[in-house]
Amino acid sequence: MKTLINSSTYRRLHFIELLDQLPSWCDTKEIAAEIGCSVKTLLSDITFINEFWGKYLYIEYSKFQGVRLNNITSNKLSNIYNLVYAESVEFQFIEKMLSESNQDAEYWINELFISEASFYRMVNTLEAFLERRGLTLERAPFRITGPDERWVRFFYQQYFSEAYGVKKWPFAVSHEETVCFIMRVSTEFDVSLDDREIQESAFLFIVSLKRMHQGFFLPQEVYAEEDDTIDKVLNYSTPLAEHLVRDTEYTLSEKWYREISRTVFHEFYNWDNPQQMVRIQNKIEAFLNALSDAVQLPIAEEDRQKITQTMMTWYVEYNFYPYRLDMLYDKHQRFAREIQTVYPIFSTLVKLYLADIEKKAPELWTDIRLTNVYYLLMKEWRHLLRQLEKLRRKVSILVVSDLGQRHAEMLQDFIVANYHDRVLVSTYKEAVLFTGKEDFDQFDQYDIILSNNPINGYNKKNILIVNNFFSLSDRENLVNFIVAIQKRASQNHLNNLGDIKLKTAKKIYFPQSFLQ
Repeated sequence: MKTLINSSTYRRLHFIELLDQLPSWCDTKEIAAEIGCSVKTLLSDITFINEFWGKYLYIEYSKFQGVRLNNITSNKLSNIYNLVYAESVEFQFIEKMLSESNQDAEYWINELFISEASFYRMVNTLEAFLERRGLTLERAPFRITGPDERWVRFFYQQYFSEAYGVKKWPFAVSHEETVCFIMRVSTEFDVSLDDREIQESAFLFIVSLKRMHQGFFLPQEVYAEEDDTIDKVLNYSTPLAEHLVRDTEYTLSEKWYREISRTVFHEFYNWDNPQQMVRIQNKIEAFLNALSDAVQLPIAEEDRQKITQTMMTWYVEYNFYPYRLDMLYDKHQRFAREIQTVYPIFSTLVKLYLADIEKKAPELWTDIRLTNVYYLLMKEWRHLLRQLEKLRRKVSILVVSDLGQRHAEMLQDFIVANYHDRVLVSTYKEAVLFTGKEDFDQFDQYDIILSNNPINGYNKKNILIVNNFFSLSDRENLVNFIVAIQKRASQNHLNNLGDIKLKTAKKIYFPQSFLQ
């Protein structure tokens, strides 16, 4: 990412991503040092972000507390990246080349409103960016090519997915009709797609039509093969496809369906042999069985089919195109980071068991697709989250109030109502006025001592001071405290277990449900 966008934009994105990982305020000098800029530059960046990106994100600054993301007004970071794509000359050049693949340098210098020197600096940077994805930027005329035409189409599919997301549609072809076409033919192949997957398939379909219109086709050996079931279904859908491209620049070639079947539905074709497909399917089944045993939750057949289908698609995609797809950001990275924070034992199991699927290329799972796998499992495995919550070690809380027992019980009721699955709550029954060593020894037995005021003589790290009734910041602090305790406890548990792969499910989690 750093090489393809200007340094100021990269620094601001890096700043936002760091803040997004922090639960609360961060010292201004510390984060400026982390980013590699002065405090003055950082404050200038905050002004820029709030002014130009403020529709989606707002950064608070306090001279005494530091900086933080305002979680109330901030939206998904993907919206910020959408803006970066729209404002970046480099990415606009990439997008425009898809429609204008026969233009020379003079045309692009005028089209992009940049100098000749700036244009060729951009071209040199873009060449290196594409080379890391197995692609080539040709210069006479300017266009992107690759060893296999599908590599280019996958690249553009990822570009449109990141730049436009699920709802935006940058093509003249009807969005609704394109989606309907994808949904209809995928149903025929028993392929289950969610909204995002449908959109990404639609992007790939239109990109394929555009590339075919520009004269870029798949290898001739593809056309020498006999029509299979997918080809026949697509060919049968020719009237629908013709209606879709009517009144557009696109035309359907004689065997257009061959291009689409081997691109949009490439997961059915790019296996080395049938034995490889069976072997990987069995490996994924074993992976899911191991996880199911560990968390003691069966996987419904429909869920198992979807997870297996998706992971096999990822495998064969990497087997065919062995490069990282994401450009500016990984849309599942934040999701995966939260899962690893909240459920570290489960996350460790996933990573360990993934390594067994294909030992020849572990980077396929542990590097390229790990965040996607976390997202897939949590989304498609019904009631997994509920089960993981049951397995978490409950945090013990003692409520202490100098306003009396009834007030302590009120705070207890609030905690139970909001955090009952996470905590075991008791109230301190004695008067708070004269607490001493014996009381403090009792306090040490609890994970959290929650009090509405400081307790004279007790300064342990497990105390949390709140208002007489929970404020928004009190609730935020309590959640962060609970998560930190559970994370620390689970990490200690992992360290004590040693080689987790040699343990049974009952040993992985403490009896009576330990902690994720």
